Amino acid sequence: MTKTLQVTGLVLVALLIAVWPTAHTISLRDLLLALTLVVFGFLAVRGRPAGWWQRLEWPLGLYAALTLWIFIVALFVSDETAWSLGEIRGQWLKGLLALLAGGMVALAIRRDSALQRHAAIAILAALFLHIAYVDYLAVKDLVEHGQLTDRIRGLTKGPDTSNYLTNMLLVLLLAEVFLRITRRPRFLPLSTTVLSALILLTLFSVYAESVRNGVIELSFVLMLFAILFVSENRQRFGKTTRALTVSALIVVPVVFAYLSYKTDERWQTFVDTIPLAMDTETNRQWINLTRQHELRLSDGRLVDWSNYMRLARMKAGVDLTLENPWGVGFGRNAFGHAVMKKYGESSSHSHSGLIDLAVGTGIPGTLLWIGFLVSLATLAWRSFRQTRDYCALALLLLVTGYGTRMVLDSIIRDHMLQMFLFLAAFLAVIVASRLHGQQRETSAPASV
Repeated sequence: MTKTLQVTGLVLVALLIAVWPTAHTISLRDLLLALTLVVFGFLAVRGRPAGWWQRLEWPLGLYAALTLWIFIVALFVSDETAWSLGEIRGQWLKGLLALLAGGMVALAIRRDSALQRHAAIAILAALFLHIAYVDYLAVKDLVEHGQLTDRIRGLTKGPDTSNYLTNMLLVLLLAEVFLRITRRPRFLPLSTTVLSALILLTLFSVYAESVRNGVIELSFVLMLFAILFVSENRQRFGKTTRALTVSALIVVPVVFAYLSYKTDERWQTFVDTIPLAMDTETNRQWINLTRQHELRLSDGRLVDWSNYMRLARMKAGVDLTLENPWGVGFGRNAFGHAVMKKYGESSSHSHSGLIDLAVGTGIPGTLLWIGFLVSLATLAWRSFRQTRDYCALALLLLVTGYGTRMVLDSIIRDHMLQMFLFLAAFLAVIVASRLHGQQRETSAPASV
C-alpha cells in the first residue's frame, strides 16, 4: 500500500507542477494540491517524523509571524477588511497549503534517496513540458517566417510567467551541473549528455521569451554560481585560473544581457525615462493606462510605456509604503487600492512583488518576508558548506533567483508564489532532515 501511495503521490506532484502555471485551470490545480497534501500528509504521519523541524525554527517562525501580521493588518488596520480577507483566503492561504504540501512530500520521502531523485525528476519533467512547448513555438516561427519571434508565452498567460518556469528549471539543472563540474556525486539520474541538452534547450527558451526581468534574475544566479565554483576550487586553482574561470562564467549573463539589449528596443530609452518616471506627482500617467500618449521624452519621442510604468510605479510604491507604514491590507492589487485611496483613480499592481507586499503589509510585513527568505538562504548555505548537497545548493539558487526577481516582477502572488513555496519547502525539509540525521550520527556515543 505504501509503495502504491508513493507512486500515486509522485504522479500527483508531476501533474500539479505541470498544471499550476497553465491558464484556466484553477479548480484542477486546487484539486491536485489538496490530493497531494492528503496523500503525502498521510505518508509523512505514518513515518513518525521527529526532530527535523529544529533546523527550520527560523523559517517557520518568521512565516507564521508574517501570516499572523497579515491577518492583524486586515482586521485592525485596513479600511477594506472584506477585500483583504478575500485576498488572504485566495492567495496567502493557498500559498500556505502549497508550503505544507511541499513539506509533506519531503517528510514522506526524507529517508529514501531514490524516491527523492524520482520526485526531482517528476518536477523537472513537468517544468520541461512548458519549456519544450516554448522552444517548439520558436522553431515553428523560424521555419515558417524565417526569423525568431520573441516574447513567446508558451502555455501560460504571458512570456513573464513562462520565463518564471524556465528560470526555475534552469536553477534546478545548474545545481546538478555544479556537482558534476566539482567532481561531487551526482544527484539527478541523468546522463551528462541529457543534462547538457536540457540546459541548452532551457537557455534557448530564455532567449525566445525575451524577458528582461528573467535575464537579470539569471545573471544574479549565474554570478552566485561562479562565486561558489571558484570558492569550491580555490585550493586547486591558481590565481590566474580562478580569474579566468570567473570571467568565463560571468560572460554568459553578460552575453544574455547584451542580446537582450540589442533585441529589446525598450532598453534604448531606459535612462532617458528615469527623470520622467521619478516625478510621480507631476506626471501621473502611471495611474491611467489610457494616457500614455501624453508623455514624451526630451527629443519628442513617445516614452516606452513598459520602462515608464515600472519605474514610476516602483517609486510611487515606495512613497505609498512610507505613507502607510502599517500597510493597507494584503492583496495582489494592494498598490492599486492605495492609489485609489490617495488619488481617487484606479490602478493595478506595481510590477514589483516586493513593492506590492510592502504597500499591503507595511514595513513589518516586508521585513518578515525578507527575513523568511534570508533564513531559507542561510539554512541552504550552512548545509551546503557541510554536505555539498544538491538540495541545499538548489534551495540557495532558488531563493537567490526568486529574491532578485520579486524586486522587479509581481511574483508574490498566484501560482508563482505557490510554486516557489512548494519547492522551497520541499528542498528545505530535505536539507533540515539530512542535517538532523548528521547531527544524530555525530552525537551518538561510540560503540565500545
